[in-house]
Amino acid sequence: MRILIIGSNSFLAKNFIDKYSKNIKFFYFDLYFSNNSKEFLKKIYQYVNKKKIKHIINFIGNNDNSLFPHKADHILRDNFILPLNLISLFKKKKINFTLFSSVEINKIENPNENNFYSLSKFFLLEALRFLPTKNKISLIKMDTVFGPHDLNFNRLIPALMIKILIRKKNIKLKLSQKKRLIYVNEILPIVLKTTENKKSIDIINIKGKNYDISNLWKNINKILLNKYTVVAKNKNFYNFIETFEWYKNNLWIIKKIKKKYHNTI
Repeated sequence: MRILIIGSNSFLAKNFIDKYSKNIKFFYFDLYFSNNSKEFLKKIYQYVNKKKIKHIINFIGNNDNSLFPHKADHILRDNFILPLNLISLFKKKKINFTLFSSVEINKIENPNENNFYSLSKFFLLEALRFLPTKNKISLIKMDTVFGPHDLNFNRLIPALMIKILIRKKNIKLKLSQKKRLIYVNEILPIVLKTTENKKSIDIINIKGKNYDISNLWKNINKILLNKYTVVAKNKNFYNFIETFEWYKNNLWIIKKIKKKYHNTI
C-alpha cells in the first residue's frame, strides 16, 4: 500500500507517522493549499501519478470552533473545499481517502452553538453522500483528541499542560466543564485500518471518555506534586501524565513558539 500523507505537521499526523513509519513507506505532500488552489491541485495530481499512490490520508484541518472566528473563509477552505477538491480531482481513479470529522458537527442543530467549524464538517459530510466517485472514502467522526505533539494552545489539554508547566496566570481555563476526550494512541490503529476500507463511504464514530476537567486538573497536580506516585498504565490519568511528560521534555520547543496564552478555552 502506497500511502500519501497530507498535513504531516498536524499533531495527529506526527503521532501516526511516529508509530507506523518504521513498517510502512509513507509519502508526503506539504505544499500549502491557498485560496488560489490551481497550483496545489496540479502538483498533487502529478505527484500522486508519479508515486503511484493508492491511499490519501488528509490530516489538514482548521480547528477554530469559536463562534466568531477571525478567518471563517479559511475554516471552510481547509475543512470543506480542500477534501472535496481532492476527491473530485481523483474521482475517476481508484485512489481511496481517509478524512476526519468531529462531534462538533452536532452543534448545527443548536443555533446558540452553531459555528463555521461545525458547518464546514456538515457540508463535507453531505457532499460526500451525493458525490459520484469510484473512490472508497473513510470519514472518522471523533471527540476531542489529546496527546504529544499538540502545540495548539487554544485547545483545552495543551493549554492545561502549559499552565501546569509555566504557571502563567494569563492562561485562562474553563475548569468547570465536562469534556469527552480520546488519547491519540487509541485513534491511530483505527486510522491505519481505514486504508483497507472497501465501502464507498464508511463513517466511523469514535467516542471518548467523559472527564470532569476540574477533577482532572486537581488529580494531575496532585500526582505531579508527589514525585513518588506511580500511575498504572490501566488508570484513566496515565495518558495525561504521559502527555504531560512530553510537554515537559519539549518545553524548549514550546517557548520558541510565539503564542498568546490568554484565550479562554
